[in-house]
Amino acid sequence: MLKLEDLCFSYEKAVVINHLNWLLEPGKVHGLVGMNGSGKTTLFNVLSGMLVPQAGSVIFNDQPLHPDKCAMMETSPFFYPMISGKEYLEIFRLKNPGFDIALWNGLFHLPLTEVVDNYSTGMQKRLALLGLIASGRLLLILDEPFNGLDFEAVRMVQQIIPALADKGKTILLSSHIPESLTSVCHTISFIRDGKIDFTLHKDEFGKLPELIDSESKIPGDILQKMN
Repeated sequence: MLKLEDLCFSYEKAVVINHLNWLLEPGKVHGLVGMNGSGKTTLFNVLSGMLVPQAGSVIFNDQPLHPDKCAMMETSPFFYPMISGKEYLEIFRLKNPGFDIALWNGLFHLPLTEVVDNYSTGMQKRLALLGLIASGRLLLILDEPFNGLDFEAVRMVQQIIPALADKGKTILLSSHIPESLTSVCHTISFIRDGKIDFTLHKDEFGKLPELIDSESKIPGDILQKMN
């Protein structure tokens, strides 16, 4: 179980995470959506240990969440200059020596002997996801994992993520396209003003477009002035 309780984070005087509470079942895929600036990436950075909250707690499997239990794929993954795909994955294998790079790359079809600098954006995202899997961590966080991926790669990721959850991984992912989450998630939560506004379960996903539209609806008086 992942439990966030009364979590707070601010950049100086700008409150980004505001007494946030969130309870997530283990071995499930949990989606997070929200408008730009709502706190999605900051929340993920707090969970991954990149940022330290000013208040509140994060409990994972009845223990305070330690960074060695969590791995995160950022929206724009970082790679060391002139590193090859295989060298990148070998970094993760140091703590997970049983990971079979060749077997997994049979799905990802990456030129692992080539320098990552020469990869396309989509190839870099696939390599970052492969590194996330190679980490062997129990909690996996993916910030906008579908950005930069072509249709075929999106479908592949949508198949891999539930399979990882079936093996006991707890997975959090965000997207600015809610429809990309409905096929892979067990729950989808909406974050607004640094708080979880609502959470829907799979049998409630049909309500998602209406609820999101109500948050982003353009005022009628502005629409009238556009005519």
